[in-house]
Order: sequence, then C-alpha cells, then structure tokens
Amino acid sequence: MIKPSIEDYICRELLLYEQEVALDFIGFLKDNNLIFYKDNCDCWKNKIYYWVKSGDECVCFIAIKDPDEKDNHWTVWSDDMGSEWLEQYPVENKVKEIAWKHIDHCGQCGSCGGGRHKVIFGKEFDDVCGCTFRIDNPTLDDLFFLKKMVEIRIKEIKSQQ
Repeated sequence: MIKPSIEDYICRELLLYEQEVALDFIGFLKDNNLIFYKDNCDCWKNKIYYWVKSGDECVCFIAIKDPDEKDNHWTVWSDDMGSEWLEQYPVENKVKEIAWKHIDHCGQCGSCGGGRHKVIFGKEFDDVCGCTFRIDNPTLDDLFFLKKMVEIRIKEIKSQQ
C-alpha cells in the first residue's frame, strides 16, 4: 500500500484556504530540495507530523490536525536557530516584527526545560522553547515569513558545513 504524502494529508485534513497556503509552502520546501520524514516515534505515532531536513539537519517541523491541539489545524516550527546566526543575518524591519510575533514561547511541556534566553534580531526573550519560531494556522499573510525562516535556516546549516 502506498503511504499518503504530505500533500495528501493537506488536501484531506485542511480547509480549502488552508490548503492553498500549505501547498504553496510545501512546494517552496521541495523547490529547495528539502526532504520530508514522517515521524512515527511513540509521541507522534498516530499523528501527522513531519520533519523537514536539509541533508541530516532539521530545517522545520510540520504538524497537521494534531488531536492534542484542537484549535490548530496545522503548525510549522523552525528548528532551533542560533542567536549568533540570527544576529548577523540581515533582515528588514518587517521580518523582525513578524519573527517577534512568532517566537516559540515555552508552554511548559517539558521539552525545553522552561525556555532559554535568546536574542532574536536584536530583541531579548527569556522563554524561547527548543524551536525558535512557531506559526499556528499559517495564512497567506504568514507565507512570506515561513519562506524567509526556511531560507535563513538553510543558510545557517550551510555556514556550519
């Protein structure tokens, strides 16, 4: 039996306007030669959860219709991005302001030990979770930032090679 693709899940689980954004984002990820891995570990076993990687390095994570988060139809998290890298990466003020809105603040789930101090594009945060950014139910207005976040993470990975 053929396993469903992430696009299959998107078309089956998301509303039409959500599908448009999600499929555009997935197309962007694939155009950047990123690889999708459906996670089936115990905590994600019966969920639609993907790792998106460049080689062996994680770029972002995508969850679709997580039953533990009823208000979120789909969520995108960046991987942990280094403060030093975010400080030296040049972005316009518009990107900074959007990034600050999407900081992944610690929700006391236990994965990050209570959050960490991080400087992100010149602004300090004391409760950043293990993933730097989190975007719940991304809309067309969020698509620009999603792509910029991925672009920055890919460049960070390449700078470490």
